[in-house]
Amino acid sequence: MMNYTLKFLVFLMALFCFVACTHNNSKKQNEAPAPLFVDPNYQGSCDPEIVWNEHEQQWYIYYTARRPMLENTWLQTPIGVAVSKDMVNWEFKGYCKFDGVGGEKDAASTFWAPAIISANDTLHMFVTWKPDTIPTQGAWGGQGWIVHYKTPLTNPVDGWQKVSALHGDNLNTIDATVYQSQNLYHVWFKGKEKGAKKNELYHLTTSDFTNWQEAGFSKSDVFNAEATGSNFEEAPYIFQWKGKYWLITDPHNGFFVYSSADAENWEFQGTILKEGGTRNLDNSMARHCSVAVKDGRAFIFYHVEPWRRYDLEKLKGEGRKRIFDQPLKNRESVLQMAELEIRNNKLSCDRNKAFELK
Repeated sequence: MMNYTLKFLVFLMALFCFVACTHNNSKKQNEAPAPLFVDPNYQGSCDPEIVWNEHEQQWYIYYTARRPMLENTWLQTPIGVAVSKDMVNWEFKGYCKFDGVGGEKDAASTFWAPAIISANDTLHMFVTWKPDTIPTQGAWGGQGWIVHYKTPLTNPVDGWQKVSALHGDNLNTIDATVYQSQNLYHVWFKGKEKGAKKNELYHLTTSDFTNWQEAGFSKSDVFNAEATGSNFEEAPYIFQWKGKYWLITDPHNGFFVYSSADAENWEFQGTILKEGGTRNLDNSMARHCSVAVKDGRAFIFYHVEPWRRYDLEKLKGEGRKRIFDQPLKNRESVLQMAELEIRNNKLSCDRNKAFELK
C-alpha cells in the first residue's frame, strides 16, 4: 500500500511541475523580450516610430539606423523597418527606399527620426532629412529639413515617394511628430530660423496632406524652462489615451511628460524613465519614444544606449568626453518596450515590471 501511495505522490509532483513549467513557458512567450529589437547590421537602432498597418495586419517599427560600428555614426543613416503581429516577436524587414533609392544599410543622404501616420490606405512619413553624409559640419551634420513622404499600405518599405518639404531653407529642423485630432492632422517639429538663438516647437495642420496651415508655436509649459527647469528638449511625441492628449519629449534626462485636454494648452507633470532599469540592456535613461495604444493599454517604445558614458559628458575640462569622442561600442543602441500606466492622474512607467501581451 505504501508503495502505491509513494508512486501516486511522485506522479502528483511530476504533474504539478509539468503544469507549472507549461504555465511559465506560456507566460514568457507572451512577454516582450529585452531588448525588443536590435538592428542586425550596425546595432544602431534608435528613434522608434510604431504604426499599425491595417492592410498587413501587423505592427511596423520604423527607426533611425545609426552606424555605430563606423566613426561616421550619425550621418548617412537609413530608416530601418521591423514588423510584428504580436509586439513580442519582431522581424527585420530591411531599409526604406525613397523615390526608388536606398534599401541599403548605408544611405545616399541622412534620414532621422521618422514620424508616421496611416490615413486612407496611405502611410505618411515626416522625416528629418539632411544632405550631409560626412561630418564636415560636425558629428550631426549641417542643416535639416522635415520632408513629407507617402506610400500605400501595400508597399510600406520600398514605396516611399517625396511629396514636399514642410518649410524653406530659412529653418533648421529635426524631430517631427504627427497625430490626428478630429478632422485635422497635426505635425509638430523642433527648429529655429537662421540666426535665432532659441529653438521653437513649430506646429502645422492639414486636412488633406497637401495644404498646410501654420498653427503657431506651442503654448503653456512646452519648451518652457520656467516650467521644466531645462533649456533643452527634443523628439516631441503626441498621442491620445484615457481621455487626454499626452506629449512626451526627450531632454536627455529621462522623458518630460505633459498632458492636455485640447492638445493646445499643455501642463508639465514631471519625468519618467530617467533611471536605468534591471532588464537586459535597459540600464540607462530612455531616449526618443513613440507609443502604441492597443486594447485600451498603452505601450512605450524607446531606445537605450547601454554603453554610453553620460557621466563623462557631464564633466568639465579635459576629462569631458562627448559621445562622438567615446569608443564606437558606446554608440550602440537597442530598442526597448514597457507599459504605461496612469497613477494619481499622471502618466507613469515601471520599466522593470513584467507584462503580458495577448
